[in-house]
Amino acid sequence: MTIGLVIANAVSFGSIGNAIAQSNQKTEQRSHPKNHEIQMGVKELSDDRIAYKINKYILRDLVDNSTTDITSNYDNHIPIPGPTIVANEGDKIEITLINEMGWGYPSVHTHGAHYRIASDGTLKDLNKVSDQAASPSQPYTFEWDAGNGTAGSWPFHDHTLGRNVFGKSMDGLETVGLFSSIIINPANGKVDALIDGIPTKVNVKDIDKDFILFVNDDVFWGSEIDYTKNGKHTQLGINPTLTAANNSIVRFNIQSIGNEFHNFEMNNVHWLKPGTNTQINSHLIGPLANHVFTIKADSNATYFDNSKINLLAGMKGNFVVADNNGKSSMNPERDANVI
Repeated sequence: MTIGLVIANAVSFGSIGNAIAQSNQKTEQRSHPKNHEIQMGVKELSDDRIAYKINKYILRDLVDNSTTDITSNYDNHIPIPGPTIVANEGDKIEITLINEMGWGYPSVHTHGAHYRIASDGTLKDLNKVSDQAASPSQPYTFEWDAGNGTAGSWPFHDHTLGRNVFGKSMDGLETVGLFSSIIINPANGKVDALIDGIPTKVNVKDIDKDFILFVNDDVFWGSEIDYTKNGKHTQLGINPTLTAANNSIVRFNIQSIGNEFHNFEMNNVHWLKPGTNTQINSHLIGPLANHVFTIKADSNATYFDNSKINLLAGMKGNFVVADNNGKSSMNPERDANVI
């Protein structure tokens, strides 16, 4: 086989704008299962919120034991939502949680990856085994397994800090800021997508951006992962504007926290109802549930909770598609119904 054919086989169809080097890097990262060795801190913010933050993130190859430090992929400030973990089926995840607050007992509890009871991230009165949290003086290590059948996008959050601990005024568990997501890509490297109105399979390595949107009771919290910039993670804040290059492939990871049901909707954009070829543009999502879809970015839109109370309260944001010069692709007549 010639060198040219090797390169051609390494780059499958998808985003035209991705460099060959970036595609090769993603292919290499999928070649062997990894152990994600994560040191994650818990920090109290000035507005009485609490957040997870990445202190160190090492990928260790489970076959040849080589390591890659990806700590710099994450924001150096403290984000809400917390840092997103991206793994593949077959990977292992090891999170050492460090309590940097000087009070309380925070944890991480996942809804997606497999784990033994000692990594449930709950208290003994619930799990009947032990208290699983990081004290001010003692870190706690959680071990997760992205085993077969765990592919998807799943929330993880605190399950031990509680209310009014040591006199601190708190809204509850995850709603104070201790929430984030783990994205587990399927072992075959392919996901369902709607491309030019046609249901198809796309390669995970051809996804240009992951958008992570958490639906809280009254706002959206957002972050993104830009794979055209070597997997750079960026925290986007409340009701953020999401941006994508025209014709790029993007994946939306919608998570829900809080206590309410929300009907997530995007005008001008359709996607596949999970597990089907049915095209939809809205989806009902309940507390700590998830909804994931992949599309080609070719239309500006507004995303929102279509309940009138939340919509009037400003629970919405924009999805902006730009050409290669950074200009919006919005067509005023076509997109006149953008909220």
